[in-house]
Amino acid sequence: MFFLSPRNLLSLGNVAFSLLLGVAALVLTFAFFPSFTLSLMRGAAGIKDKVVTVTGNPQYEIIARTVLHESSILLMGFTLAARVALSLIASIFGRLAGARD
Repeated sequence: MFFLSPRNLLSLGNVAFSLLLGVAALVLTFAFFPSFTLSLMRGAAGIKDKVVTVTGNPQYEIIARTVLHESSILLMGFTLAARVALSLIASIFGRLAGARD
């Protein structure tokens, strides 16, 4: 079965683990830095407004307003940051273990 190959499972596991780390980082940021989290949410609202107003068609704007939300944009950002952090940690451990590129 091709779709259950170890490479695919590791890739999906990395995405799922990054999502969980992103949620944990978002919750910890909210718990310890509420004013910073509020500024991040305001920034995400600005990103949402810029993306939504780019579309000229009202039907596309309705879809964009339905799909995009400040919390989802913020979660995407934290998940991407977690993926970058995981890749940096993996590359550091790979270099220390003597793995080749």
